[in-house]
Amino acid sequence: GIVCETGMSTRIGRIAQLIAGEDGGKQKTKCGCLPDTSASATPLQQNLEKLGGRIGMIAIVVCIVIFIIGVAMNRTDPSNPGSPAWLYMILIAVTLAVAAIPEGIPLCVTISLSIGCSDMVTKNVLVRKLAAVETLGSASVICSDKTGTLTEGKMTLVNMWSGGVAYDVEGKGFDPTVGGITRENTKKDAGSDMGVRSALLSAILCCNTTLSKVKDPETGEEKWEPKGNSSEAPLVVAARKIGFEENIASEYKRVLEIPFSSSRKMMLT
Repeated sequence: GIVCETGMSTRIGRIAQLIAGEDGGKQKTKCGCLPDTSASATPLQQNLEKLGGRIGMIAIVVCIVIFIIGVAMNRTDPSNPGSPAWLYMILIAVTLAVAAIPEGIPLCVTISLSIGCSDMVTKNVLVRKLAAVETLGSASVICSDKTGTLTEGKMTLVNMWSGGVAYDVEGKGFDPTVGGITRENTKKDAGSDMGVRSALLSAILCCNTTLSKVKDPETGEEKWEPKGNSSEAPLVVAARKIGFEENIASEYKRVLEIPFSSSRKMMLT
């Protein structure tokens, strides 16, 4: 092959650059030397930065106007009437500019966020960073998922394909007595189709997961529960739906088993 690109110019390098940032992960700076953290700033921090910039611009304009008016009116230092007016007005303008800096804003914001943090603690919400309180308050929509509420934490086989035919697997959960396997188009029972039986027989023989009834200690009800790999459980349940018993593996002696590995991405039997 002909090498046309190397390093960060390749596709893999481009992906790495996108992950690290458009500039390749280099620290951004502003004003030549100050680090630029605007990318990770919260809405409150952005608003405070804009407010500080506006107050600074207004203060500079006001100080310039006062300086011009004072020089035009020849305002001099009362303690030293012989000094020039422009020198006295420079001191006045600088004093006003320093006084216009809102030094108390960060303190007030920190106190407000601390009060919000303490209120959230009373509602069993632990906040590690004060900025998270403000960010959460700015959110209008929160999309979340928790196993057991929106999902059940159970994988279920719903479709399968064998011998050039697509099939639907009915039923929910791990109960093999509910539902069955039907053809996708005709909805005809396909539990006796050779393609289905051979595919699920091969699947259940490759699984080490077992399926049995257990008694719920809280409700006292009996329910089906798999023991083993969660990804094998749907295959075992589907095989049990078409009549394969749990001890079907005893009829087919397993000669060799190679456990699953991340490099091979499969288990061999």
